Amino acid sequence: MSLDPVLPRFHQLRLILRERLARGVYPAGLPLPGERLLAQEFGVARVTVRSALARLAEEGLVVRLRGKGTLPAPDAAVSTPTPLRRGGLLDNIVSMSLRTRVNVLERTVTPAPAAAASALGVAVDTPVLRVLRVRKHKAQPVSYSEVYLPARLASAVERFTLQEVPMLVALAKAGHAVTSADQVLGAVLADPTAAGALGVSPGTPLLRVTRIGYVQDGTAVQYFVGLYHPERYEYHMRLSQDGMGTRVWIDQDSGG
Repeated sequence: MSLDPVLPRFHQLRLILRERLARGVYPAGLPLPGERLLAQEFGVARVTVRSALARLAEEGLVVRLRGKGTLPAPDAAVSTPTPLRRGGLLDNIVSMSLRTRVNVLERTVTPAPAAAASALGVAVDTPVLRVLRVRKHKAQPVSYSEVYLPARLASAVERFTLQEVPMLVALAKAGHAVTSADQVLGAVLADPTAAGALGVSPGTPLLRVTRIGYVQDGTAVQYFVGLYHPERYEYHMRLSQDGMGTRVWIDQDSGG
C-alpha cells in the first residue's frame, strides 16, 4: 500500500492506523503487526513506523509493551486524543521517552525535601512519591532522574507502568495531564551516584534539567530533576515567536 508523497509519511501512517484501530481491525489484547511488517506493507522505513506508533501511544490509542509489541489500548477513545498532543516541547519530551528504555531504580513514598516541597507547594516533610530512574538509548545510559509527585498520584505511576510508558502519559491517562511547565537548564559535576548510573567518572560535567509540571488549573503535580550524559543528549532550539522549535535529541537521533 503506497502513501501520498506530499504529506509526511509518519503522519499518513498514523492516520491510517488510527482508522484501523477505530474499525477494530486490530483486536484488543493482540499486538499490531510488528514494525518490520508494517514497514513492508507501506513501503516505508522502520523509523517511520516507529514514529507513527509513538504518536499513537502519546494519544493513548496503543500501549507499547516490552517483549509483547504494540497493543490497542484498553477502552481507547480514537476521537478524543490525550491533551499531551500539543506539538511543543512537552510533546517532544514524550516522543523522546518513547524512543528509550527506562529502569526504575526506586519508587517510594518519602518526606518531601525542601526543594520538592517548594516546587509542589506543600510543607516540608509532607509525604510525596519519589521515583529514581535511569533512561537508556541503544543500551547506553542517557539520563539519571529524580522525580517527586504528590502522594495522591502514586496509583497513576506504579512501577510496572513507568517501565512501559512515559510518566507524562501515565499522568494524562489518570486525568492529570501536564499542560505547562517551568524548566531550568544548567550544569553540575557528577557525584558518585550519578556517575555510576551514567557510566562516567565522578566530576564529569553533566547537563541538569529541573522542571515543575502543572495541570490545567495551575496545580503543580511533578518536580523533576534530570542529569544527562554530556555526549548522548542535546537540546536543539530554534527561536521563534510561537516557541515550537525546541527539540530534544538523543545521540544523533533526529526525533523520527
